[in-house]
Amino acid sequence: MRGKRNSKRAAWLLTFVLLGGIGLAGCQQQEAAENMKAFRQVGINKMNEGDYEGAVKAFQKALDQSLANILQMEMEQDICRYKATAQYNSGDTKGAIDTCNALIEFDENDAKAYFIRGCVNLKEKDSDNAKKDYEKALELSGDYALYLSVYENLAGAGFTQQAEELLANALTLKADKPEDHRERGHIYLIQGEYEKALKELDQAVNKGDTKALLYMAQVYEAQGQEKKAKPVYENYLKKNGTDTSTMISLGEIQMESGKYEEALEMFQQALSTESPENEKRLRRNEIICYENLLDFASAREKMASYLEDYPEDEDAQRENIFLQTR
Repeated sequence: MRGKRNSKRAAWLLTFVLLGGIGLAGCQQQEAAENMKAFRQVGINKMNEGDYEGAVKAFQKALDQSLANILQMEMEQDICRYKATAQYNSGDTKGAIDTCNALIEFDENDAKAYFIRGCVNLKEKDSDNAKKDYEKALELSGDYALYLSVYENLAGAGFTQQAEELLANALTLKADKPEDHRERGHIYLIQGEYEKALKELDQAVNKGDTKALLYMAQVYEAQGQEKKAKPVYENYLKKNGTDTSTMISLGEIQMESGKYEEALEMFQQALSTESPENEKRLRRNEIICYENLLDFASAREKMASYLEDYPEDEDAQRENIFLQTR
């Protein structure tokens, strides 16, 4: 058993060499750990901004701080998962696969690594291997949130029947924790079983899971009960804080429902905060709202400012050409 562990650790160290990791000989362990955390946060911030290539570089710099300390291995695994996700989003699918393979070689029970590799395989149109990876991830995890993530990916790729079967399978899992009831309510919401959804969400809220309020508001909206939905949304924001990620989520929900005025108000509220996270995404959503509200003058003005800050956004450049004709 000890020999197997030692060989895995050796393989893990070799992985860092292959990934470009360089030991920081002579540096203090505490300093290396702090640098690792700092670069990890830089990578996460860049992912939130949509700068995936920059995120990959930051995560690699975090890994470069490795002192091959067993106490850091959990952190290094976490960073590698982030790196694989950033590689996937940047279009470097081969790099993402290599990173996931290294994670799985180190720990064959890493459900998240299987999930990420499944996402990459699905993007590469390798649906057979994608499904195998997803099945393995769910077998190892049995987590409601992971079931929902796999469902969304399969449904988005056109595998509707398999996706719906997956949701049905998820409902056979036990619900021991408040968040389990929340996710069960989410599943029933997707299935259009609104009464069952409210029952599960009520249990989650009564057990202290305030995040369930978001799905509860969506259930009321789906039932056409706007007056009930609004105070629940407001309560959700009050309980979970007015952070930009929450406001983005709510704003995008409003956009999906065609409620662009409400969405615009949410995005602008988020942009008014000091140094808002996901500013790039917020500003793009703001422009989309103006376009759908047929306020092309405001959309052009916002787009001009946006392109000054993000000239590399080719989609926005093409959209700007369209706006100039309106």
